[in-house]
Amino acid sequence: MLKHRPYQVILFTALLMTASFSCTKENNVRPAPLPVVEGYLAPGQNASITISEEILYGSTGTLIPITGLMVQITHEGQTYTLTETNAGRYGSLSLPVIAGGAYRLSFSYNGKEISATTEIPPAPGTVTFSATEIVVPQIGPGMQLPDPVRYTWENPDKAYHLMVVRNMEINPTPITFNIGGNIIEKPAPIFRVPPLRSDEQQLSLGRFSYYGRHAVLLYRIQPEYAALYEDNSNNSTNLVAPPGNIENGLGIFTGVHAADTMWIQVR
Repeated sequence: MLKHRPYQVILFTALLMTASFSCTKENNVRPAPLPVVEGYLAPGQNASITISEEILYGSTGTLIPITGLMVQITHEGQTYTLTETNAGRYGSLSLPVIAGGAYRLSFSYNGKEISATTEIPPAPGTVTFSATEIVVPQIGPGMQLPDPVRYTWENPDKAYHLMVVRNMEINPTPITFNIGGNIIEKPAPIFRVPPLRSDEQQLSLGRFSYYGRHAVLLYRIQPEYAALYEDNSNNSTNLVAPPGNIENGLGIFTGVHAADTMWIQVR
C-alpha cells in the first residue's frame, strides 16, 4: 500500500466556524477555543494525530498547533504515549494498528479530558476492475468518450467506502482535449469520490485532470468519517458544530483500511 495518506480530508479550516458564533453574538464574550483533532489509524502505517486550536467565527487567524500535550492511545488494555514529532503532531511507532482493533484516544486540555474511540474496519477485500487505462479522444466530428472504468467489490454489510485517485507523475501534463491555451490554475493531482455504501464505483474520463499513471485506492471507512462528506449544513446563517466524534473537542479520530493499490493509465 502507498505510504502517503490520501484518505485525509483537509476541510477543518472551512468547517470550524462553529456554534460559538451564537455565544459571541449574544453575550459579546468569545469562548475559549476547543482543540481540533485530526487522527486516522490505518493498518500498515504509524499512528499520527494532529491537534490544533479551533478557529472561532470572525477570527482572521490560521490553525495554531497545540504543543506539549500528553496524548495517549489505549488498545487492548495497554496505553501508548505518543511522541510530538512536529508542532501539534503526535505519533507512535509502537502502536499496533490491526483490523477489528478498538482504540481510545485521550489527552487533557484546559482542564478537560478530550477523548474519542474508534475501530479499524476490515479491508474491502478483492476489488475487480474493467480496465487499466483510459484514452483521451481527439476533438472532432464523431468523437466518442471512453467508457468509465468500473470497480466492484463485496459489501454485504453496506459499509462506507471511499475511493481516492492520485496522479503519480513528477510533472504531470494537464488534459486540455487539444484545445491549447494556458491553464490559469492547475487542479490538484489527487481527487476523492464521496463515500458510498455500495459495492461498486465508476471513474469516468471527466474526473481526471492529468495524463499519466494514477494510483487508485479504495478505503473502507467508518460512519464518523463519512459524515464529514455528508454534512453540508454550515453557512453564514446556520453555524453549528461540524460532525465529529471528539468528546469535549472537535474533529475526528477514526480507522480506515485500504484494499491493495490499483493503477490506471490516462493517455
